[in-house]
Amino acid sequence: MKITSKADYALHAMLYVASINGKHAATISEIAEAESIPREYLAKILKELVGKRILKSKRGIMGGYFLTKPRIDYTFLEIIEAIDGPINPAGCTKPENKRTGHRKGKCAAFAYFDDLRRKIEGDLSAINLNDIPYERYYQVGRGNGSARK
Repeated sequence: MKITSKADYALHAMLYVASINGKHAATISEIAEAESIPREYLAKILKELVGKRILKSKRGIMGGYFLTKPRIDYTFLEIIEAIDGPINPAGCTKPENKRTGHRKGKCAAFAYFDDLRRKIEGDLSAINLNDIPYERYYQVGRGNGSARK
């Protein structure tokens, strides 16, 4: 299973904002530069994260993005699902897929893929933004914010 590049970028943007830990607002330009995300694409992702109340934005000269809750309260699963929707490793774990004819629970492989889905969800739920060793990957306070080492 592979998450989309959009969800991957969202996760990395969240990691960057979490590395600052509320010391200042993370600007779109610094997030884009630090995480090597195309700025225009990042703007759409950040807007989506704000719309889902995962991030909050502040306008103005001191504006940017902040976490809406403590780092420990964000799981990787929450961030990925905010962008990609529910984890579904196969067509038969989705509620219904008319294109392929798969229907939840009506597939011989359903039990195996559903077990895999639950394991993936469990693993991603077990990782939160507070688990990351930020000091290893970011330097808070350099220039306008955090920068990758």
